[in-house]
Amino acid sequence: MSPGLAVFILVVIFVVGWFAAGTQYNVRKGDLVMRWLQDGLPLIGEKTNLQWLGSSVLQLKIQQAKPPFRRAEILFVLEPRDVAPLWGLSRLRGRRDLFIFRGALREQPRVEVEALNATSWSMRGLADQVKNEHWTPLSVPSPLVAYAPGGLRGASEVLDRAQLDGCPLQRLAIRRTEPNVEVQWHLNPLRKHSSRDICETLQRIAQTL
Repeated sequence: MSPGLAVFILVVIFVVGWFAAGTQYNVRKGDLVMRWLQDGLPLIGEKTNLQWLGSSVLQLKIQQAKPPFRRAEILFVLEPRDVAPLWGLSRLRGRRDLFIFRGALREQPRVEVEALNATSWSMRGLADQVKNEHWTPLSVPSPLVAYAPGGLRGASEVLDRAQLDGCPLQRLAIRRTEPNVEVQWHLNPLRKHSSRDICETLQRIAQTL
């Protein structure tokens, strides 16, 4: 066997092995977060449709959510551990496992607000889009930036309800267009809280609107 062929075979074995191991890791983590979520999920809705979108995104759709939500969606966006170069690059850019909640309300919210961590990998470019809407900047602790069309009135209470100890907020978006509510937190620190606490927090945010 030539040295070139031997190197090629080793590279193929490495790539295939890494892909299998990375995929298996994400699947196992998906199972763990689903077990964690089971206690709190009934507060949002009883019946869910679950599916994997590739090997890095676990999606739960709740078509008949409990009030004040009409329907909801939860995404666990995991690091792309199945592709070594992509995983390494994404970690250098600050990507971590992410929890995303999106909900459509039964009634249109009275306030609108956009708060986000502008340094987060998932928020790149979004801060500039919000600025272009000419909303009023709000005073919030760094690294968050926040904007609302009517200033601080009504927005501060919503922001307060989205704060969790030891779990920095990555995004809170309240819009009159659907999804009316979007909340993002990093998954690992979020799991230090019970899923019931998380779902109660989501309910309190929506009830404020």
